[in-house]
Amino acid sequence: MRIFEHFVKGQKCLLCGTEDDKECTLIPIDGTKDGNNCQAVPIHTDCIKNIDLRYNKEANIFYKVAIEL
Repeated sequence: MRIFEHFVKGQKCLLCGTEDDKECTLIPIDGTKDGNNCQAVPIHTDCIKNIDLRYNKEANIFYKVAIEL
């Protein structure tokens, strides 16, 4: 995972919803790969550390539960 010192201006972290200028990483968007390039969304690195990730073996994906029922 590549870490960037500053957050992308004009974007909001999908996890916390802020534009705080903190360390971030880019998360690839499914279906946008073109050779070695793809579109991505910025996420604060500290937000990734503070979320409850789950793993679905069947779909082979990591995810965050938005609302616990």
